[in-house]
Amino acid sequence: MKNPKISLITVCYNAETLLYNTLNSAIQQTYKNIELVIIDGGSKDKTVEIAKQFQPYIGTLISEKDNGIYDAMNKGIKAAQGDWIYFLNAGDAFYNTTILEEIFKNTEITDIDFIYGKMQTVNEPTGINYIAGKPVTFKDFYFSYPICHQTTFTRKQVFDYMPMLDTKLKIMADNKWQMHFFKHHENKALFIDKIIAFYDIQGASYHKRMLGYREFLSYTNKLLPLPVYLVNVLLYPIIWSKVKFIRTFQQTSWFKAYRALKFKGKTANV
Repeated sequence: MKNPKISLITVCYNAETLLYNTLNSAIQQTYKNIELVIIDGGSKDKTVEIAKQFQPYIGTLISEKDNGIYDAMNKGIKAAQGDWIYFLNAGDAFYNTTILEEIFKNTEITDIDFIYGKMQTVNEPTGINYIAGKPVTFKDFYFSYPICHQTTFTRKQVFDYMPMLDTKLKIMADNKWQMHFFKHHENKALFIDKIIAFYDIQGASYHKRMLGYREFLSYTNKLLPLPVYLVNVLLYPIIWSKVKFIRTFQQTSWFKAYRALKFKGKTANV
């Protein structure tokens, strides 16, 4: 289908300082076949009032208590009326105003149910922001989280044969879902060599890195080959030490120089 409808799902809670810029990033897109799906967790501030300013673009606006971010995201998936789903949560922003048009306008996307691309980091503690994203296979999930959720578009019909996001997880349900998808449906994924969005590197997965790793271990015993899973278990203390080391020295000049060298050619001006 050419020019499909895109559901831009925004999950938020007490986000009055972030929501306007996020929703404005959506409606400024040159591609106009979109709907806003706003899932608010029962905010006590002016979040809902701000959301209603975008009423002409809203397909669904729900404001009620939820059971965490993934419960809210699942509500958004169920409410979406579009052909494709994208999560543009409070604080997120598209990289430019034309990215949806570049991907979807007058383009026939067949036999593909999952599109992913690149992201540009912001708020990197060392100040060395960078661009990341590349084509991946299932094996790339063995020891890393290779796809940034902010770079992904999912066909709504995927949820006819794929599970919803796991609400028992706090910060890794998107990685679990992606791993499951690539294990069983890798041929239905397409990498787009474009920067999709800005990604705030200091989100929950950054500040709760070891919780994320423990969640990773909680589901990879069923999704990864047993030897790979056992290696990941053994890597736990090494990962813990690495996180501790980085957070101790990330503001030093020599560590910043190392990061600049590591991401040479991929750094971004923000």
